Amino acid sequence: MFDTHMHTIPFSTDSGMVFSDLLKVQEEKNIGVILTEHIDIAFGDPSEFYFDPDTYFKELSPYRNDRLLLGVEIGMTADTNDRNREIVGSHPFDMVVGSIHFMRGKDIYYPEFFAMFPGKKEVFSEYLDTMAEMISTFDDFDTLGHIDYIGRVAPYTDPLIYYEDYPDRFDRVLQLLVDKDKSLEINTRQFDKPKAVAALKTICQRYHALGGRYVTIGSDAHSPAVVGAHLSAAYRLARECGLTPAIYRSRQRYVL
Repeated sequence: MFDTHMHTIPFSTDSGMVFSDLLKVQEEKNIGVILTEHIDIAFGDPSEFYFDPDTYFKELSPYRNDRLLLGVEIGMTADTNDRNREIVGSHPFDMVVGSIHFMRGKDIYYPEFFAMFPGKKEVFSEYLDTMAEMISTFDDFDTLGHIDYIGRVAPYTDPLIYYEDYPDRFDRVLQLLVDKDKSLEINTRQFDKPKAVAALKTICQRYHALGGRYVTIGSDAHSPAVVGAHLSAAYRLARECGLTPAIYRSRQRYVL
């Protein structure tokens, strides 16, 4: 099994995991891993959520092999598309995760972002609309990261995002992935919450119904304890939805 989404320091500034600890956990769990360090230019501060790709490859390429691959997680915003294309196109990443972390000039992670909206329906609708717009205008990614990310951090009694509440918006996102032959990520960050797993399963089933066939599976680990978390459960979920787990090597998809 492969864990295809994780972050280490110093390349991902929000991580608490050093590379040597990742190697130890990888050996203990006997899994493949793909590093997906953050590049999120929208934050505007090169000391945050940005790393120098040349340094990244210089330092970590000696460790690169069939079980350890070097990727990137790109924060997708309309005003950074050109720069993101330049970065991705000029460096030999194995896999590119495309994610939405930033909207209306704010980091989704913080309460200040949600305070800009009247309520849950409005913010979640705009989140999905933004995601669809980014997928339609930016091609240089392989898998859509944590489609349910906003449900991790939303300050509502029930923070989760459900397909049934936004079917047309979800369908637009998922159909764009199918039409562009992009994978959907099963992110295991919320797999300790049965309700969150059920909500994600519904999304995955709809992705399959619309023609989607491939998923990447990642823990989004920022610490050694999370590397490889819930992988078996995520692989089972993929099979139950008729989806095939995959990885990317040199931007080419390989079925597991």
